[in-house]
Amino acid sequence: MALLAGGWWGRLAARARGAGAFLRGEGWPRRGRGPAKYSFGRGGPAPPPVSEIDKADAWLLRKAHETGFLSWFRNGLLATGVGVISYVQSDMGREAAYGFFILGGICVSYGSISYLTSLFLLRRTMMLSVSVAFLNGVAVTTVALFWLCAISLYIGRLEVEIIQDDTSLDKKKDNGKSEK
Repeated sequence: MALLAGGWWGRLAARARGAGAFLRGEGWPRRGRGPAKYSFGRGGPAPPPVSEIDKADAWLLRKAHETGFLSWFRNGLLATGVGVISYVQSDMGREAAYGFFILGGICVSYGSISYLTSLFLLRRTMMLSVSVAFLNGVAVTTVALFWLCAISLYIGRLEVEIIQDDTSLDKKKDNGKSEK
């Protein structure tokens, strides 16, 4: 029996015997190691009450945070719109359009990533629950993905038009040569 008490298997068996107390809601047996670190809701000091000023500060921080994201997203949409307009205007604008699409992508992605990072770093300061922070993150990710889908479809349409224009020009050249 002394062989079973030593080593890692003995500690594992002791933990298995103590697991019954944890499942009954009594927590881990303390075995005289000093005060408990976690009280599981019993005892210990209560959290300080939240004042109205703290709530107002959290609300203002949240609104400033959302305004920052909306500003980056707006700038990304504007750059994308300028890219679409410059593509339609002239042949020289077609090269500039891709630059504006990239600029719009940088704005949208930076705004989304900075919002998500700050959201989870400042969640407690803004007094948001985990579920609300998760839903805000899902909303921002969804909006960024919708922008990405729209720009991908538009660029795909542009590439199809360019390829079709090249093939139609080749056919016109071939038709012109055969008629001579």
